[in-house]
Amino acid sequence: MAESVVVALDAMGGDHGPGVVVDGAVKFFRESSRKTQKNVKIVLVGHRDTISRMLSSAGGQKYPIEIEHASQVISMDDHPAEALKQKPDSSMVVMANLQRQGIANAMVSPGNTGAMMASSMFALGRIKGISRPALASTIPTIGNPTILVDVGANVGCRPQLLYKFAFMGSIYSKLVFGVDKPKVSLLNVGSEPSKGPPDIKEVYKMLSRAPLNFAGNIEGNGILMGDADVVVCDGYTGNVLVKFIESIASMVGGTLYLEMKKQWTSRMGYLFMKPSFNKLWKKFDAAEYGGAPLLGLNGVAIVAHGSSSALAIRNAVAAACDFRRSGAVEAIRDKMAELMEEEKAVE
Repeated sequence: MAESVVVALDAMGGDHGPGVVVDGAVKFFRESSRKTQKNVKIVLVGHRDTISRMLSSAGGQKYPIEIEHASQVISMDDHPAEALKQKPDSSMVVMANLQRQGIANAMVSPGNTGAMMASSMFALGRIKGISRPALASTIPTIGNPTILVDVGANVGCRPQLLYKFAFMGSIYSKLVFGVDKPKVSLLNVGSEPSKGPPDIKEVYKMLSRAPLNFAGNIEGNGILMGDADVVVCDGYTGNVLVKFIESIASMVGGTLYLEMKKQWTSRMGYLFMKPSFNKLWKKFDAAEYGGAPLLGLNGVAIVAHGSSSALAIRNAVAAACDFRRSGAVEAIRDKMAELMEEEKAVE
C-alpha cells in the first residue's frame, strides 16, 4: 500500500503568482497516474480567499486539496535570513512549519531559494553529520538522467562536504530512480587524478577509498553523454552548469525554427520529424523534472524553479511524493551515522 503523503505547497512564492501553482496542484490529480496520486493530499499555503477563488475556477474542489492561510509573502528580492524574521506568517514559513508539526511530510516551493533553504533547515533540521544540505538537480542525458549535486545551495565546498554529497547523491539515484549501482563521478577539468585544484584532488582520493561505485573524474563533455549517474561539484559550478543545460533546448529550437523559415522543404521535413523533435524538447524541458530536492534534511523539501509552469508544479509535487516514499531521507541518515562511526574509529 502506498505511503500517505501530505504535500505542503507554497502557492505565493513563484514568479507567476498563485494561479499557476493552483493549476499545477489540480493538474497533479487530473494527469498523474493512479499510483502516483494514491493517498496524496496537497495543502496550498497562502492567502485563503485568493487561493479559494482560483481553486474553484480550476475545478479543484473535488480533489484532496486543502488551504492553509498565510498573510505574508517572501519575494525573490528579500534577504533570506531577514525575511524569515520579518515575515513569520509568510507562505514559506507556514509551509515549513506544517512539516515540522507533522501535519505535512513533504513540501514544495517555487519561491526564493535561499529562504526555502533557511526555512527548511530551521523547521526540519539537518541530518546529523551534514553541515550543509545540497540541491540535487536531474540532468537529461543521451541515456538515463544524471543527478548533479550541488546546484546552488553551497557556493564553496570543503572536501569533506563534497565527499558526503557523493553518498547522498548515490542514495537518491538508487532509491528514487532505481539505479542499482550508481556511477559517481567528480566534476573536474580533466579525467586524470592529478588534475584540478588541491581540494578536488583531495576529494578524488577520499572517493577512491569510499564504498561507492566511484568512476573517477568527469569532464563537462561527459555529462550529457550519460557517463555518470551522479556528478558531484560545488554549488557555484553546478548552478552555472544546470542553467547552461536548460538553455540548450531553447537554442536548438530557435535555430531550427530560423532554418525552417528559409525553405519550404525544411518545413515539410519538420512535419515528418515532429514526433522526434517533441520527444527531444520534452527531454530537455526543465518542467518535466519538477524541482530539485534538498538532500541532507530531516524531511522532504523540493525547490521548484521560480518561473515554474503548471506542468512544473505538477511534476514537483510528484517528485516530492517519490522522494518521501523512497525512504531516501532515512537511508541518508543511516549512512551519515555510519560515516561518523568510521571517522571516530580513525581518530
